[in-house]
Amino acid sequence: MSLTLADANRLANAAITEASKSGTAISVSICDASGRLVAHQRMDGVFADAPLFSIGKAIATVSTGHDSGDPPAAYSGYSQSPAGEVIAEGAPVIQRKGGLPIFQSGRLVGAIGVSGADEQDERSARAALVLNSSS
Repeated sequence: MSLTLADANRLANAAITEASKSGTAISVSICDASGRLVAHQRMDGVFADAPLFSIGKAIATVSTGHDSGDPPAAYSGYSQSPAGEVIAEGAPVIQRKGGLPIFQSGRLVGAIGVSGADEQDERSARAALVLNSSS
């Protein structure tokens, strides 16, 4: 199993739809299990650094297998970061709410990162995952 471009675009669109409901602008990034960017969308009006933050949240999530806002103590049992290469290349790693892991058949295949609306970030990411799991 792997995360396809179609999967990633569907997730990004769902996160944007959720953010639009509350009138907020976001940047959303989806990376694969190695931390490589698969898809990215930025809404009009989102703050300038939101893309960097959404990418960093997705990478932080895939590197630990946990939500990007989880405290480091939650990472116990996760032995090796699959995103080590992109992190070593200088990719951002942002440990703030808004990044969630993407699993297929119990296997980590990627992550979604959302930034731009503080409280709305994780809500938009979670809504995208819920929509994706029902399709």
